[in-house]
Order: sequence, then C-alpha cells, then structure tokens
Amino acid sequence: MSNYPALENFLAAYFHQDWRMEHETPGAVVAYYLDNEDAEQVAEVRDDLARLSARDLDETALAQLLRELGSEYDPTLDGATWRDWLAGLRADFG
Repeated sequence: MSNYPALENFLAAYFHQDWRMEHETPGAVVAYYLDNEDAEQVAEVRDDLARLSARDLDETALAQLLRELGSEYDPTLDGATWRDWLAGLRADFG
C-alpha cells in the first residue's frame, strides 16, 4: 500500500496516460479535480502533498516516486522540475 493513497488515487485517475485527450494543460486537470471531488478527498490529497513535499528527495527520486504513484505527466517536458510541479500542486490545492 502507498504511503500517499489519496495522492496516488489523484495522479493515477487524473494524470493517466491519456490525460491530454481530456484536458489541454496540467492546470486544467487540477482545476477539473478540484471542481468535481468532495472536500474530504481534496483535503487528503493536500495532506499527502504536504507530507511528500517535506521529504528531501532529489529530482530523480521525486520523479520516480510520482511515476510510481501513477503520474504520466512529466513536467520536465514543459520546462519545469518535478519539485516545481509539486510546489505548484501544493499551491493549487491550497
């Protein structure tokens, strides 16, 4: 079982291999999630993001972990780092 079950559910369900067919940008994926999931689920993802952010993982380890959690999005293809993307997610989730 994952140490980040809510985050894993979010990433695997919303940033799956065909996410670009459903949304034009990663931000649109997050906005859709926030608009359609209940507050409790959003809070659980927020908590998982905070716990993950507190870890001192380098880019390689962070990328590997986020991929293992189900993310098919690679922020480096958009000129960002994995740490940048994680920080952006935390900001989006408030």
